[in-house]
Amino acid sequence: MQRMLILLVFVCASTVQAQVKSQLFVDGEPFERQTLADTLDLKNYVQKLQLRWVNQGYYFSGIDSVFRKDSISLIYLHKGAAHRVALSDYRGRKLQAYLSKQVQQYANHGYPFVSVALDSARMSDGRLTGKLLLEPGPEITYDSTYFFKETKTGKGYIYQLLDIVPEDNFSERAYGQIPKKVQRSPYLSLQRPVDLSFKNNKAKVFLDVKEEAASSFQGVLGLQQDANGKASAVGSLELDLQNLFRSGKQFTFSWERFSEQSQRLNVFYKHPFFLDSKISPSFRFDLLKQDTTFLTRKLGLGIHTYIAPRIELALAYEQNKGTLLSTDLNMLEQSGLAGFTRATYSVQFSQGDLFTLGKLKDGVVWRVLSLAGRKEVDRNLNVPDSYYDSLELSTNFYQFESEIAYQVRMLKRQSFFHHISTGFTQNDQLLRNELYRIGGLTSLRGFNEKSVFARHYLLSRAEFRSFFEEESYAYLFYDQMLYQRGSLKDYPSGIGFGFALATSAGQFSFAIGVGHSKDQSISFSTMKAHFGYISRF
Repeated sequence: MQRMLILLVFVCASTVQAQVKSQLFVDGEPFERQTLADTLDLKNYVQKLQLRWVNQGYYFSGIDSVFRKDSISLIYLHKGAAHRVALSDYRGRKLQAYLSKQVQQYANHGYPFVSVALDSARMSDGRLTGKLLLEPGPEITYDSTYFFKETKTGKGYIYQLLDIVPEDNFSERAYGQIPKKVQRSPYLSLQRPVDLSFKNNKAKVFLDVKEEAASSFQGVLGLQQDANGKASAVGSLELDLQNLFRSGKQFTFSWERFSEQSQRLNVFYKHPFFLDSKISPSFRFDLLKQDTTFLTRKLGLGIHTYIAPRIELALAYEQNKGTLLSTDLNMLEQSGLAGFTRATYSVQFSQGDLFTLGKLKDGVVWRVLSLAGRKEVDRNLNVPDSYYDSLELSTNFYQFESEIAYQVRMLKRQSFFHHISTGFTQNDQLLRNELYRIGGLTSLRGFNEKSVFARHYLLSRAEFRSFFEEESYAYLFYDQMLYQRGSLKDYPSGIGFGFALATSAGQFSFAIGVGHSKDQSISFSTMKAHFGYISRF
């Protein structure tokens, strides 16, 4: 039985080194020079070159020898003559595509040194016949990762985050995606290119990881006027723990007071890679009280998983309960309020964190959510039955949300930041206490917090930033929104300026803006001021 090796996968050294220079020779003659990121890239390049030759009929091509001289890899290749082919295991498919697919399949499942060979090869009248065989080579699994600097973040979390868990099969694709997968975390970054070594059927990854402070305590104080011109203080407190117990767990607690008798409480927890799986469960609780009129409670359970290096898929179930605090019939008829119970299922795709756009660098984050469910209007025994006669008590509920934010450097220390968000609600009996709440520092600046009720909206927030330190900058902003509620359509806008100042004690921020809408003209008397403080740890 005659066996001929037509593809040899190789590594020039035991360690995958950065910036590898090489000189290729074909049949003894200089062919080309290449400078690649590492020897793994060099191996892939030679592999593709051989596959291209095979597709052209050079089935006896291969590697004669590999040397290193003066830090240059000298690779001697044999190309030979072209032949027609008749392979018993090949039925008309393009050979190069077929071989590439098979080799990549093996390389991504623990066999990076796979080779392809011809078995029972014969030459007859210039025609090559034989059987195509794949030789997987040794099975390679991940070894423990070498960290150039000791990390406080648990290594088990980093392994799961980057898909390099010890004893799992080595994947060439997963290894190549490590720089992108690091960006899944807002508090981890790479200081140098990733390195790799193979020894004793083990692949050892070398990482130089930098940890940044991502957890924060944030306080915001705002001054605004009510409809009667009375000034009042509003504000919020938020504790965001991004790396709880140094294991990647996320816990967020926030409280907000957006008018004299109106408050909001939000709790969120996410447990990454539950039981060493790819699934991360989450829990959410939200409580909103609007003065003395209504109360809304939301309870949500979700599961999260990555479907691409930076794209996360989230599936969630939410139960919403709206309760009337006032049963005054005149108030209910004017405002369109009612108690309700709603159960919904949602699908969300997202990439990145807005926190990462607070520095002088380019970046894009986005999120898309689709939600559907069923809503039941709850009768209140203290409200006359006649009030419910005109309401549809059982209806389908649909919602769609999206947002994208990006920052582009324009000059040496300047950037343009733009955040666009949308919301769309479809329901045959939409109540006022189910509408979107917009307005304030984190949405439409120049307006009172949560003062705009909308069924559908499109909001654009644009900033021109001038940095004087990495996280310190002054900015001008312009916010523009289009929204609809029933027959009402309006185009409110806000304009103003502010600054963010990073110190060793935290980041101080200040913003002042004025808004314009159908009900609010531009005036210094309606100007809104916001003071903020963020401590990162």
